[in-house]
Amino acid sequence: MIDIHNHIIPRLDDGPSTLEESLEMARIAVNDGIKTIVATPHNNGLYQNGVEKITKEVEQFNLSLKQEGIPLKVLPGADIHIEFSLLKDIKEKKAMTVNNNMRYIMLELPTFGMPQHLSEFIWELRVSGITPIFTHPERNETIQAGINILYDFIMQGGHSQITAMSLTGEFGKKAQKCAVSLLRYNLAHVIATDAHSVKRRPPVLSAGLKIAAKTVGHEHALRMVNEIPDKIIKGEEFLIIEPLREKKRFFSLRSSILKRGNYSGRKEARLII
Repeated sequence: MIDIHNHIIPRLDDGPSTLEESLEMARIAVNDGIKTIVATPHNNGLYQNGVEKITKEVEQFNLSLKQEGIPLKVLPGADIHIEFSLLKDIKEKKAMTVNNNMRYIMLELPTFGMPQHLSEFIWELRVSGITPIFTHPERNETIQAGINILYDFIMQGGHSQITAMSLTGEFGKKAQKCAVSLLRYNLAHVIATDAHSVKRRPPVLSAGLKIAAKTVGHEHALRMVNEIPDKIIKGEEFLIIEPLREKKRFFSLRSSILKRGNYSGRKEARLII
């Protein structure tokens, strides 16, 4: 499996504070079946992590993994707070994209509210050849209240990454319910750990994968932790299942949505990036 969102590098943000804890996180990830991790330190007002700094720290950590004999590959990335000055930083290669490939960028949605003019920002990114991947949208209260706002962003060409621990309920019932809804309506494309520590937020994908498999089918759930993140790392386009808009009706849509759960037969749409 590939974990595309992980705060494994020590002393860069609110992740591990020591190299020893980072190495223990790596061992947990490997034992869970994770072979590749994209290190995504925060880049916001509290933590300033630019391209050069992240690249250097990831290289050093890979050396430590090799010395410890831990069979894990770590690639550079970042979890970036949405600011409209970000577009200038991307064009000047001052903002870290996934694997520094200048094709995909991980954008952190706030817990409360939604950034103004986000649709215009998505359009600007797409014109510049960058595809945004919104991290943990299921933990945003605006999206929890109505997932169609994310549908609109995805129809503009964005993608979304949900957190494994949200699926298992460890971020609360609201986040869990929203994460499952995003899966059912084809509004989630990648599952990642968003790991920060050994105990409280460990790098474990398998538990969330099992729940996702019950919702969208085993084959498609696997794509969300291997094929799709692999394409993102390589800067390649990938097929997505046609997004569905949530319809507010008096009767339940549960049965009709669950019938769409298996990957086979689902309508696909290619997003050009």
